[in-house]
Amino acid sequence: ALEYKLLLTLARSKGQILTRKQILEYIWDTAGEFVNDNTLTVYIKRLREKIEDDPREPKIIKTIRGLGYKVGD
Repeated sequence: ALEYKLLLTLARSKGQILTRKQILEYIWDTAGEFVNDNTLTVYIKRLREKIEDDPREPKIIKTIRGLGYKVGD
């Protein structure tokens, strides 16, 4: 469920840079469990493995160094 929420969050913000903090706020578990920074990194990696041709050179979910993540141009 968390991976799906992350994918929806990124897709809804296509073309915009989302900070890690923003993403964590959007995917905060509805049960009240905190999703930490390391968990976010793992979920981004898993999503990339599923949707990218080469997850090591992502073209869909891009890391914007020092800022966050971006989907699309």
